[in-house]
Amino acid sequence: MNQLEVLAQIGDLDIRLDQISHHVTNLPEREIRAGIEAELGVLASEARVLDGQIADLERQQRRHEDEVARIEAKRAHNSERLYDSHLTSPKEAEALTAEADALGRHQTEIEDQILELMEELEPLHEARANLGQRSSAATERMAAVDAVIGTAESEAGKERDEVLDQRAALVISADPAHVSVYEERRAAARGAAVLGRLIGTTCSACHLEVPSVDYEHITQLAPDELAECPQCGALLVR
Repeated sequence: MNQLEVLAQIGDLDIRLDQISHHVTNLPEREIRAGIEAELGVLASEARVLDGQIADLERQQRRHEDEVARIEAKRAHNSERLYDSHLTSPKEAEALTAEADALGRHQTEIEDQILELMEELEPLHEARANLGQRSSAATERMAAVDAVIGTAESEAGKERDEVLDQRAALVISADPAHVSVYEERRAAARGAAVLGRLIGTTCSACHLEVPSVDYEHITQLAPDELAECPQCGALLVR
């Protein structure tokens, strides 16, 4: 195997490495994952809104419940005074009775407000629970997709290591000057083909026919001497 063929095989392995990277980067599961991630973001946003509404209503409910507790304590205190054996003033008893009635009516009003708040909270709690279930389901789907991605990345990593080992062995046997030229061009090309085979009179890198004058010149070069495609500038293996 001449030195140009060694260089060609290095080029083939580099193409395979690029294919492996492209495959892992563009796994269809990554798009699925992005969709799930967006879904979780929307669900989290909706949950924050609901949590805020629920917290506000629950604060109102607690204030009303505290007020009911204060009223009940006041009514209990007045009841003790009303039935205290030392209470002898009819006017004071009448005032305590009137206050008890007023407190009772106020307590009923507040308890009605508490019931209204509880009715408002019920559908919000149901909606929040539904969001939680949907979020959990999306998280489970995310975990399943991540598992697929993880497996693909692991398999790609193993193949990449094998290809790199093969490449390293070829580089050792290759002409250092050829490898240097190839690496410099590959770095500058940014993904464009820098090496092709001369198949008949056609360059496999650009798929264009090499002009007859250039073709004649290339065929007269030494077997291991580098040549370029006059159309695309790729190094030609022949």
